[in-house]
Amino acid sequence: MADPFSDTLQSLRSKAAAFGSEPLLTRPDGTVVNLANGYIPLLANFTFEDKAAKGLRKRKVGDEREVPVYFSAVELVRDNRILLLTGPSGSGKTTFAKYVSYRMAADDFRESRSVTRNELGDLHDEKWETGKLEPYYFLVGGTESLRTFVERTLPELLKQHADQKIGFQIIIDAVDKAGSEGAELLGSVSALVKSANDVRLLLLGDTKVCSSWVLPSVVVRHDVLPLLIAQRKRAAHELLIQEGIGLGSSASNPAFFALALQAGGVAEQAEDILDEWIKVVGSYGTSAEYLPLKAYEQALRTKGEDQRSTLALPTSLLTPACSCSAVQQLLAARHLATLPTKEVLAFYYANPGSSQPVIRSCLVRLAGSAKAETLLERLLDGASPESHRAALLIADLVPKDSQFEQSVEKLVLEVVDRGLLTPKEREKAGRILSSLGDPRNLTGLAQIPAGIFVMGSESHPNSHPPNSISLGSFRIGIYPVINRDYSAFARETGRDWLSPDGTDPERLNAPATDLTWHDARAYCRWLTERWRLNGEITTNDEVRLPTEPEWERASRGYQIEAGSEGLVYPWGTEWEAGVANSEEVGFNNTCAVGLFPRGRSPYGCYDMAGQVWEWCTTLWGEDMASPAFKYPWKNDEREALQGPEKIRRVLRGGCFSSPKIKANCTYRGSLEPAGFWRGNGFRIVVAPIPTQ
Repeated sequence: MADPFSDTLQSLRSKAAAFGSEPLLTRPDGTVVNLANGYIPLLANFTFEDKAAKGLRKRKVGDEREVPVYFSAVELVRDNRILLLTGPSGSGKTTFAKYVSYRMAADDFRESRSVTRNELGDLHDEKWETGKLEPYYFLVGGTESLRTFVERTLPELLKQHADQKIGFQIIIDAVDKAGSEGAELLGSVSALVKSANDVRLLLLGDTKVCSSWVLPSVVVRHDVLPLLIAQRKRAAHELLIQEGIGLGSSASNPAFFALALQAGGVAEQAEDILDEWIKVVGSYGTSAEYLPLKAYEQALRTKGEDQRSTLALPTSLLTPACSCSAVQQLLAARHLATLPTKEVLAFYYANPGSSQPVIRSCLVRLAGSAKAETLLERLLDGASPESHRAALLIADLVPKDSQFEQSVEKLVLEVVDRGLLTPKEREKAGRILSSLGDPRNLTGLAQIPAGIFVMGSESHPNSHPPNSISLGSFRIGIYPVINRDYSAFARETGRDWLSPDGTDPERLNAPATDLTWHDARAYCRWLTERWRLNGEITTNDEVRLPTEPEWERASRGYQIEAGSEGLVYPWGTEWEAGVANSEEVGFNNTCAVGLFPRGRSPYGCYDMAGQVWEWCTTLWGEDMASPAFKYPWKNDEREALQGPEKIRRVLRGGCFSSPKIKANCTYRGSLEPAGFWRGNGFRIVVAPIPTQ
């Protein structure tokens, strides 16, 4: 008797092989380019530098900053057994999933391909080097479809392959459609895959949904990047033999780039790209208002949650981009802009989360009109989550120095100060607040009282054994030193600083990074002089880096290691999701300081777990793996400020890419004093100058 599941597997393999012939792009003359010939390699937010030494990286003094060289999404699939790739609607996730399936089914990965890696146009071959895998592509339609996959399909799939020698790749697309149970179900999927041999897992989902999910540590997470200008230039040349097509900022979204290619468009805004495309569509006999109306009607039916088109489209519209959510939202917004104000507001309040792209696009179309002013006033009225989300949505659309800008700043500041909404939304709030001139006091100091506390833990050999330390009182920065303040020092003193975002208006309130131990100490000396002049400190006080005991004291207070893992965090002895900028949150970058108020230390210090590794004065030794200055901590030569450059200095707290085993109060890191990278910074201490 035939096994029906075997037939299903054969069908899936055949389907994967057929993906290569699916239409991907449409040229202005109406000819169609299929997936096999038109795929543009996606890049991810992970660089060659990031991989060079996971954790602490360094460069030598005098080195110039390297232009980032990004890994391709294919290479991340190659290098990670269980991978979650996220991106916004239209970012090419489904196209990528089908492309990987097709190339695996065709056993085509043996041939390396040249991939553009950055805006300089640097090319590196994309190599697979993993061997043949059988692909099985699954599209999530909702919670029940993923549950069925977990409970029935996956166990049967693993059973079928138990005795086969060839490995296989499971690809699950649109995992965000699983809703509130998605994280739990994916935890079950990853556990089953982890326990099997020669099985790999690729998950794809929307960033906005998946960024708040807490997933097992075996799931490696990365975002796909928008298309670089260099990538778009190359694609337009290869596909159209034309220059200048699709180079506007909005065309960095692959779906919008596909529309621009079909229209031969050069527009900057997404709405203008869409309008150019609709003109082309209209030339084939389709009404200019037919598609916007149908997209709006579908948005009403689905409450904006899934706006991928199910319309039967004419051959001239075969480019898949026209049916993805991002384009459907633009179409719906074009129609919504023609409706009365009360209907626009009703559309937003019916689902403030998923309706945001449509509302924003509608406001872009209405910019400068009385109707737009009425909408802005109503959307920003009150202090509800809907108003906070509206402020994040429209911050860059409100007129400068207007009452609307004041309302936006008030609402955004509430999001940051109170830790409202999701971490991803707070990250955006931090960038908006920076561009508005963050009004918070980010140079404030926390008072740490004198006392005896336990330093160290049993969680790592380098932090062992715990012992009691007595310290005098001191003050420490509530936040790490930020870009705004370090850049003022660099400008005034002329000190070199190779930070790529040190003067970015949206990141002035993020920690200053790419700093050596010497840079940090020079800043402290400069600030000592300034604060003495303006009376912030006395001539008997100095600004300096914290010693290792001071840093740990400020971070943990009197907390004793406990809990299930024997770790101590600034907020307690058990890990909590979403209270620190660590690997689990998935930013893979610094963010505005103070976005995680629940993660404050007992003395009110922010960002002491994750965010950036922070320099201490304390010596470590020459061996990265094992310190020469071991615990228990002693008042020996480890606090000597003069020493050979080969002797490493202590770093504490972990950074944005650190897992919880490092993003805590007791883990010890180190780096040569001349080393620097984008994941380490510092905070200051103010204390009396030691008497001789």
